[in-house]
Amino acid sequence: MALNGIGSYLTTMDEFSAHWEDVNIALGGTLATDLKLQGGFTRALFLALRTDLGDAITGLVDLENGREIAVINRDQKKTAIGLRINQFRGMIRGLLPNSIYAGAAPLVPTFNLAETKFLAPFDDMASLWARIDADTTTPGFTAPLVLAGYTRAMFVTEVAALRTVYAAVTTAENDLTVARLQRDAFLPLARERMVQYREMVPATFGPDHPLSQSLPTLSAAPGSTPDPVTLSGSWNVPLAQASLNWTESDNPALEGYQVRRCVGATYDEASSIIVGNLPPGTLSLQTTDGLAASGDIATFKVIVQLTTGNQATSNPVTITRP
Repeated sequence: MALNGIGSYLTTMDEFSAHWEDVNIALGGTLATDLKLQGGFTRALFLALRTDLGDAITGLVDLENGREIAVINRDQKKTAIGLRINQFRGMIRGLLPNSIYAGAAPLVPTFNLAETKFLAPFDDMASLWARIDADTTTPGFTAPLVLAGYTRAMFVTEVAALRTVYAAVTTAENDLTVARLQRDAFLPLARERMVQYREMVPATFGPDHPLSQSLPTLSAAPGSTPDPVTLSGSWNVPLAQASLNWTESDNPALEGYQVRRCVGATYDEASSIIVGNLPPGTLSLQTTDGLAASGDIATFKVIVQLTTGNQATSNPVTITRP
């Protein structure tokens, strides 16, 4: 299998490892006779590198899930606390219509504002609420102001909890960024060792030896790139899932289709995650991957994969969960 993006590294390394095992057997099957690359790099070290890369890729999936959970938690708290401003404004209009406070109540912030701008109206509300509770001069009103059993102290606690989950999202995003960089650091190391291996085997056995002729490939054969498929998709309300559909590849070397997605409205290969590997003939997929909660946005692509290692990537499709 040729290297075609991050998702192909582990499979390609497995092919090299299996071939390396055959080479070591042909050389005598002992530690002393085993094929070694630059710096005494052995098959065992190559397997360890493969394990490290596999762990890094798997770890990214877990960290991405953690980030999604943190975002969902934050957005649920943002929605809930937004209702408090409307309650607060309604209570002031009802109990303090002619007071100095009537025109001072903040408005509900736009949902997608940055953290500081989103939280500012709630800090404003907490400050105004404290002034109202401390005011004993308003005719016809007895402090404290209570919103259907909900006090200012409860509100302050809720704002603090929202700040905490904002911080949790930031931490999760930073952890994901660091882990992605750590994963990416393994890729050139793995590729370089496979390049060295492809040089060492013919040098050891000669170019016409079966082990030289059967070397795994790193690059797809030229002139064999398939046509990309056309992807479409939307949120299916009755199924409560994203419905993806794509045209069929007519390439005779078709191995299958790989569906990948990224968080947000932009597709980035480096941060993409495999949603599924599907056999020829499968032209649709229903999924909630990356779309766990209302307001979540994910961008999908479908990759046509050939048995030759060549591939082609579809157009991106962005889906928002209502």
